Amino acid sequence: MGARAKENKIELIVNYTAFKSRVGLITNYYDLEWLGFTGHDFSGSFDPCHVPKLEAFCVDSPDHHIVSSVGPGRFANKFVQESRFYLLANKDKDPSLVLNFLLDPEWFLIVEDGVSSALAEIHDIKNRGKI
Repeated sequence: MGARAKENKIELIVNYTAFKSRVGLITNYYDLEWLGFTGHDFSGSFDPCHVPKLEAFCVDSPDHHIVSSVGPGRFANKFVQESRFYLLANKDKDPSLVLNFLLDPEWFLIVEDGVSSALAEIHDIKNRGKI
């Protein structure tokens, strides 16, 4: 089995929280509204149709940049054409930073904990009226 090395170097991060704090992802709905953005969802994601507005904002405000979702669980700290969705960030602009949180050794535990919490909440709501 062989492998080929590429010239492009990346810094792979597998923890979403570490990536979010390092690049300064702005995911709060109200923070984005305060910056003048509408049309995003509650997690701060922008569809590809909003790219021109994001690019114009980043030109006017050089301390912000675009982060691209390049696949399931994968983000690139730069603008990538035809990505699934985009986020806005305001800290580290290093384009070699890449997140793949599916490689996090604790990813399965995080997902299981989230699903268990959601199921417990549904169970509580469903059985609230019962004695």
